Amino acid sequence: MPLHTTVSRLVTERRGLMWLGLIVVSAASLFVLVTHMKLDSEVLNLLPRGFESVEGLKVYNRDFAQVRELTFALHVQPEDAQKLEEFAPVFAEALRKQPWSARVLAGSPMETPDGMGDLQKIAVPLVLNLEPFAFDDTLALLQPDRIRERLTRLREEIEGGSPRPQIELALDPLGIIAPALKPFASSTGPQDEQPLTSPDGTLRVFMVVTNQPSIGAFDCQRLMEEVNAFRAKPPEGWDGGPLEILVTGRSAYVAEISLSMRHDIVVTVLGSILLVGGVFFIGFHRWLPLIGMGITLLLCCLVSLAAGLLIFGELNMVTVGFCAILIGLGVDFAILIFGRYQQARDDGCDHAAAVAEAVKHLGRGIFFGALTTAVGFLALLLANSPGFTQLGVLIAIGIFMAGIFMVSVFFLFLPRNAPPRHNDWMFSLVKRYVRWSVRRPFVMLGIAVPVLLLLTGIALSPKPRLIFDASTQSMEPKSSNAGHALHTIMEKMPTRWEPAIAIIQSANAQQLHDYWQQVAAHWGKLQEQGKIKSFATPAALALSPARLDENRRKLGTVDFAASRAALEAAVAEEGFTPETFASGLTLLDDLARAGQMNEPLPDWRTQLPKSSSWWFLVDRYFAQDPLLSTGFVTTHEPITNQEQKNMLARELPVAGVPMTLSGWSFTLADLVPWSQRQLVLISALMALFEGALLALLYRDWRLWLIHLATLAFAVAAMIATMKLFHIPLNLLNVLAFRLVLAVGVDYGIYVMLVWQTARDLQHDVAGVVKPVILAGLTAVAGFGSLGLADNPTLGGLGIACAIGISWSLAATIFFALPAAAAAEPKLWREESLPTTV
Repeated sequence: MPLHTTVSRLVTERRGLMWLGLIVVSAASLFVLVTHMKLDSEVLNLLPRGFESVEGLKVYNRDFAQVRELTFALHVQPEDAQKLEEFAPVFAEALRKQPWSARVLAGSPMETPDGMGDLQKIAVPLVLNLEPFAFDDTLALLQPDRIRERLTRLREEIEGGSPRPQIELALDPLGIIAPALKPFASSTGPQDEQPLTSPDGTLRVFMVVTNQPSIGAFDCQRLMEEVNAFRAKPPEGWDGGPLEILVTGRSAYVAEISLSMRHDIVVTVLGSILLVGGVFFIGFHRWLPLIGMGITLLLCCLVSLAAGLLIFGELNMVTVGFCAILIGLGVDFAILIFGRYQQARDDGCDHAAAVAEAVKHLGRGIFFGALTTAVGFLALLLANSPGFTQLGVLIAIGIFMAGIFMVSVFFLFLPRNAPPRHNDWMFSLVKRYVRWSVRRPFVMLGIAVPVLLLLTGIALSPKPRLIFDASTQSMEPKSSNAGHALHTIMEKMPTRWEPAIAIIQSANAQQLHDYWQQVAAHWGKLQEQGKIKSFATPAALALSPARLDENRRKLGTVDFAASRAALEAAVAEEGFTPETFASGLTLLDDLARAGQMNEPLPDWRTQLPKSSSWWFLVDRYFAQDPLLSTGFVTTHEPITNQEQKNMLARELPVAGVPMTLSGWSFTLADLVPWSQRQLVLISALMALFEGALLALLYRDWRLWLIHLATLAFAVAAMIATMKLFHIPLNLLNVLAFRLVLAVGVDYGIYVMLVWQTARDLQHDVAGVVKPVILAGLTAVAGFGSLGLADNPTLGGLGIACAIGISWSLAATIFFALPAAAAAEPKLWREESLPTTV
């Protein structure tokens, strides 16, 4: 029994069985959604795998506590700059009191008593980690005569009116902390190369580490609700003009992106439904088929989501956009099949015969259309991006299911006794156009070909240029508060640009120390040669167990009792208060205990208070695993191109040290060539696949060449439009080209297949052109609705695809159809065409 007859009997004579199957499939899909729904909000999963810089960025964002850091900025008018400096400590204290604040950095820890007091608590391991010659010089400071000599000198300087000795006595009573600080003097905090106050004094930066339990979407949303409530009411004490409180950071971005995704789900899906439904109703003026189409598409979405969750375990939130895309593409099949069904009913066929007629004439075209579209989206697998891999697989599954359901389930919603339409203005216009273009194909070609050739020339011309935006802004949500804050800070502080980062994983503490010693020496030479501006490493905090043991043995030779007695005597003789040297006496006791090899050396991490500002420095360099660490390299200019990235990749590594180079700017520069290869290579592979498929389908070289020319013209017109209207490409919407090839080829397939088998011009050719036009408009509406999304990746992809599909539809109607008429004239045309138009 032919397939079209089987389908007709199932949907007309076995309706109960069909409804039962529909209920079972829907229930199973809903069960999977309820029990397995898990969404991934990780933006980095949109980037391709296989790049060391991308993997490094994921490691940095996942394992380093700095990702829980928020950057606050106070922005005022120039006349309030002095008031801002006075208000800064008040605002910092207000930040410290917030329940979500773990610690606050409002200035250099070196410049505060608390900061130096905290440093004294970890002075012993810092001293023990000194180079042998530096350690020997430091031990000499503990000799009784050197202690007396130093205190005498400091008293004389105090009597001379100098304030420096008082500060030195308070922060470093024994004079041994300063030598211990020298190894990391260049990396005391982010304010050295990244100042906390703008040059004009109108912007002040504060860094806050939050205590949020995770960096997941929901935790970030809850945190930012509290943060925004704090921002809404500036702390008491500000009496100046307008005060803008800005905040940025990973948590701020994650909260905005996840919330914008929720917005995108609602806006794009509802927008797609309204636009697609409007086009369908304008074309057919039928409500019940429209409702049936919507239910069928909803079933396709449910099955696709359920299948995606079973395949991937979790879905990236960007894949929510697939619903709007699937609605725009899946409705094509409904329009085509219903258009042919309606035509059969208008011809006098009953419901069962009309179903069989529609499946018979368009089943093959829908199969090949679904195949090319599914392959086009499966080509997203070649992007090697987890997020877009999921998007491609889900839409491919959805398109496959839409092809099946639209030639079966959809008919369950069609009324058996719908009256035929007597006036179809759109079909009348289509018939007139088809008659005219077929009778006078060269007239239509004389209009279409010059326009398409002009657009092709613009596409191939070096001017105007096709804009390629590889900045981080191209991936930010629209109207992003976090993005606005970051750009304001960058504008006010042009020296604050993101450095390149080098991540090193070691097997043990000694290896970590050795690695960073080599890296620091190598980068120091690069700085002397002018190849980099500056660098910062954790070399001073990467303690060497071997050196600690060696220096501890030397420490055991010191007579601390004599040193203590000399210190107490000198304090009394020079007239100092004993309280000033209390920390010095404590440090002597700690050093004495460290010199006893039979006792373990305390871990310096446990000695540093969790509220200490020094943790900003520690967390900057060390991950939760202390053997995973990172260093930073600041270039003379921001990293914006592949040449800069290649120079760093060539110069920064050290032989024998496993190093992963990354950073946002570094990674984006790395991905530009990948994105360009995606544009050329994958699109070329798609074109080869479609060329082979069309050759197999048509078996007519003339129609084959016409269809290939149609696709080439459509893509060229798409590029020209993006050039003329300054619509940029970014790292991810270059995928639109392959999608346009996958979707746009369908329209030509539907027209050409009917063209080959048509026996009556009005009935067959014109009958398929109208549904093709409606299908194209709905696809444009489906993709165009993505332009409403806050996510620029999703929005840019939708706009680019909408432009490309529009030109694919136009090229099919105004070029492919008259070109086929000119290339393959047939006798039946002369017989069927009336003498007048």
